[in-house]
Amino acid sequence: MKEKDFLSFLVDETLKLQISGEAELSSLELKLRDYGLMFFRGEFVPQLQILRFRTTFGILDIPINWSVFAIDTVKTMGKKSTLDHVVDDENDSDHLLSVLRSVWPDHLEKILITHAEGFCYVVGLRIGEDSHLHDLLNPTEFLSAA
Repeated sequence: MKEKDFLSFLVDETLKLQISGEAELSSLELKLRDYGLMFFRGEFVPQLQILRFRTTFGILDIPINWSVFAIDTVKTMGKKSTLDHVVDDENDSDHLLSVLRSVWPDHLEKILITHAEGFCYVVGLRIGEDSHLHDLLNPTEFLSAA
């Protein structure tokens, strides 16, 4: 995936959301709420080239070229590109997990950074909740089995 393509996608999705007003809950967001997982939903701010998350501790702005949010860290799994990242103690080079541990009430084991319907989600996974990772990262497997 080229940087320009991804930026165009973010801008287009952001404009769609702004035109339509308040967005409905996405299927990912409904799933996160059903599982009782903690999460932040962020939107892309094109003028500033940041992802803006409104959190319980204030606004969190993260540049799109920072760490796991960077466009050049898009992983390729076979032919499919993915923007999903799991951050744990082993790969927390920018200390994002460490910072979030200090502000989220429960002990976090990992965080999942994913995208759905024009938003970026930072999902906190406590000890034992990483069992939800497979379903969150492979949502179509459940649909094809049903």
